[in-house]
Amino acid sequence: MLWLIIIMLILVIGVLSAYILLYKREIRSIVNRLQFIREHDTNKKINLQIKVKEINELAIQLNHLINYYKTEKIAISKAEHKFKEEITNISHDLRTPLTSIAGYVQMLESENTPAEKKAEYYNIIRRRIDTLVKMLDEFFEFARIESDEYVLQFEKVNVNNVLADVISMFYYDFLSKCEEPSIQIPSNPIYIHADKDALKRVFQNLIKNYLNHGTRKISISAKEEENHVCISFKNYAPDIDNTDVEKLFQRFYTADKSRTKSSTGLGLAIVKNLITKMNGKIKAEVEDSILVISITFNRLGIFK
Repeated sequence: MLWLIIIMLILVIGVLSAYILLYKREIRSIVNRLQFIREHDTNKKINLQIKVKEINELAIQLNHLINYYKTEKIAISKAEHKFKEEITNISHDLRTPLTSIAGYVQMLESENTPAEKKAEYYNIIRRRIDTLVKMLDEFFEFARIESDEYVLQFEKVNVNNVLADVISMFYYDFLSKCEEPSIQIPSNPIYIHADKDALKRVFQNLIKNYLNHGTRKISISAKEEENHVCISFKNYAPDIDNTDVEKLFQRFYTADKSRTKSSTGLGLAIVKNLITKMNGKIKAEVEDSILVISITFNRLGIFK
């Protein structure tokens, strides 16, 4: 009987030792694979030679971490690439007016430049400086809006009044463009919960975007739809396709690939950011060569 117990113990010890060796081998294999994955750009995962429940669960969790690490690495790489592109665009946007200013300053300093030409160059320099200041202001404003520094003051706002006031501000701009906008604003007030100054900036940027890039048939409207308020800006835009529309609200994006116009590509990005901060929604689409930018807010007292 004693011998039988001893034999059983030996067998148990042998089985346990075998399991321990298998565990150690699998753990060593996992360590080697993790080291290889860390040192090489590979799509390999941790595969087990034997299916041991606990080790298998460990491998599954480690593979999840590896997938997360790769996803984050790709996202960081894309973000770095996009950041470099944005820095390049900013440098180009600032360099263009600065180079122009430097050229006109040299002509002002030249003794061969007639007095009447100097007066003309001086006016050009002043306009270039004004453009540069506006661009820098837009950069700083966008940075503030994206940070927690930009705090909105919510209040009861009559959309009709704000929209009408902003449109009137651009009366002479529309005249200079030989354009009379089609305006549909109801006589009864439409109220939303928003920041009045931010809403005004949104409307200003949308109209400026039209004046800088749009052509003909601008239409501006505000109306109530069930529990929502919808404000839309429409204009003829034959050169904008669905690819451009998807990127309109991206920061530093401009449909002018050569970036020859004095635009930072931040105007519509600021619009989207402000609309989001005011709990609204904005979208853009092209319908028969007409660009439609629609803004939707909950009507005051309606929360969904």
